[in-house]
Amino acid sequence: MRIEDLTAMQLDALREVGSIGAGHAATALSQLVDHRIDLEVPQLELLPIGSVPDVFGGPETLVGAVYDRMLGDLGGGLLFVAPRDSSLALVDLMRNRPVGTAKSFGTEEEAMITHVASILAASYVASIARLADLNILPAKPSFALDMAGAILEVVTAEIGMRAENALLLRTRFFSEETTVDAYMFFLPDPDSLDVLLGRLGVV
Repeated sequence: MRIEDLTAMQLDALREVGSIGAGHAATALSQLVDHRIDLEVPQLELLPIGSVPDVFGGPETLVGAVYDRMLGDLGGGLLFVAPRDSSLALVDLMRNRPVGTAKSFGTEEEAMITHVASILAASYVASIARLADLNILPAKPSFALDMAGAILEVVTAEIGMRAENALLLRTRFFSEETTVDAYMFFLPDPDSLDVLLGRLGVV
């Protein structure tokens, strides 16, 4: 099945997986930084892969991105993306300090974004695996700070995308003082999507 052929019921099932994953990720992140971090997945959207950079303002927008390939019973990947300023704000949120403290990307900022994205990806993958009774693991994550269009080209080439669309989980990180929007793209290959929906009982 192609992503663009998903029914409302199937999208709801995938949205539920994302919500459960966000809940688990929030717990893990709060334990990591020793203060409360909340996450919500307000919506799941279907969009053409070519339109992904438009989410961030165009293909030349500078973004921080972390890519995790899925291994095991599902093929495809998870791509975490946030505009540069949002990525730095997320670092400040995780460090429990005022937004604007982090001015540029260095080793610490790259490591923090990669770690946050890895926890989010692992939580989503674990939720899928548990609900669908599948064996799935995320591969070692890779970080890039580059233009959105360039990152998308590398990722689609890496996983040999045969689908024309992507599922977008808009993920919001927030504490009492700060809210940061980031984006997780779920990019299963078409065959894996059939397997997943069959296991979720919404073929």
